[in-house]
Amino acid sequence: MVVDFEIKFYNTPALRVQLNKTELAKKYYNLLKSQYLEDNNVIFRDKKYYTLDVLCELAKKANDCLDWNWDLTDLSLENLTILHKDIEYLVGDGYEKLPAEYDDLVHDIHFALHSIEDNNERGAWLQLEWYNDNGFEITHDEYPGKTICEVGDIKLQNPWVGHNPYMVYMQNDKTNIMHTCKFHDFVKPGINIILKKYGFDIPYENYYAWFNKHCPEFIEKHTWETTKSFIGEPVVGKILNIDDLELAISNPYLEFEEIIFLK
Repeated sequence: MVVDFEIKFYNTPALRVQLNKTELAKKYYNLLKSQYLEDNNVIFRDKKYYTLDVLCELAKKANDCLDWNWDLTDLSLENLTILHKDIEYLVGDGYEKLPAEYDDLVHDIHFALHSIEDNNERGAWLQLEWYNDNGFEITHDEYPGKTICEVGDIKLQNPWVGHNPYMVYMQNDKTNIMHTCKFHDFVKPGINIILKKYGFDIPYENYYAWFNKHCPEFIEKHTWETTKSFIGEPVVGKILNIDDLELAISNPYLEFEEIIFLK
């Protein structure tokens, strides 16, 4: 089997990645490789570190610096979704508009919020990333949507703070859909590794009915053809040695070591 690159965490076997045989996957590989050769200081956060105590400390700072009013005595999904809106409104369409002095704080609190949503477990994925806006645009025709993700799938990093139509629908997030729902129409040089099988093969008619009920102007603006095309997660490859991935995530804490490109 052809291996395109390997991901190495300290004290674990290298994870061997095979990308799909598509033009999009080729462009993604070239972007990732050029980014790593330019800057190998990859940012990796392990959700195991981001406990409720860490989130509370970050919330205190954010309340002071950003004039938020986060109440962490209520950890219901409904309240956590409301808190997430503060981040969405602050950064808009991307972190590039965020004042530099708040960059680390907002990234940390955003990550910690998702960690608490996942009960401080690693949740559904690991992510390697950079703080930059490098990448390229993709059209709805190129989007590699997959509605049921498998352990070891490699998907593209979400370039926006909002969620794709699949996630908005699954979370029944009806608040300000025009702002929250973002198409994954830009590829960044990040790596997202799926750790748990998730997703449902839901008929497209269900999505259409939901959006048409809660935000028909979204369908009117973007068209149903485009919205439908961006449903699902953008999977571009997979890890071949799943046993080693499971061994890696059995560790209490993961620390990134390197990426090895084999082409």
